[in-house]
Amino acid sequence: MSEETRSEVGVVRVCFGNRFQAFVDYQTPEQDPVARERDIIQLFSFTFVKVLFLLGENKQAPMLMQYVQAAMGDTVTEKGLLRPTIMGQGQLLLETLPEKIETSAVIHLIQDEETRRIEIEMPVGDDGHFYPATAIFFLQYLIRTLSDASLFFLMLVLGGVMEYLEKIGKTNDIKALSAAPVYGFSTAMRYIDGERKRMEPLSDSSRIENN
Repeated sequence: MSEETRSEVGVVRVCFGNRFQAFVDYQTPEQDPVARERDIIQLFSFTFVKVLFLLGENKQAPMLMQYVQAAMGDTVTEKGLLRPTIMGQGQLLLETLPEKIETSAVIHLIQDEETRRIEIEMPVGDDGHFYPATAIFFLQYLIRTLSDASLFFLMLVLGGVMEYLEKIGKTNDIKALSAAPVYGFSTAMRYIDGERKRMEPLSDSSRIENN
């Protein structure tokens, strides 16, 4: 792919001070806040599926899926949208870059003409600890920083990703690396479009009553 048709949309860095503490930072030239948040949601959806793929047949893959599903349930609740702490005991999302960085995960969201993908530099070794840890710290960062609308959209996207991985593809299927995030976004957009159409008759009737 030539540099003329390839551009970097944004990059996230997960900098580990140690195994259980990390600082997350996202950088992008995008200035529009809505587009910026949609981009980082897409970046996380790609990252989550990639981490599951890297875990392969490791038992941590289904455990990570269950972990994220639990986080989704703690975020979208009967009481409304919440911003839970999803990390395990002893884990800490740092507010500033640690003085000493043990290791880092760097994930680039790349635009290739009409498609997007990620390029990922992930710590290896340590029995794969940093694979799921990167996804968990990244998700915690999003839960804390996204706007309410974007956080709800993220949960819809993840719901679609989960549906794809449970009913259509598998975590160790290379096709899922692109197909699952695309399915997640299309599922979220269908839900939003459906809700918008459902609300239109109510809006029309309200205008009639006011007239």
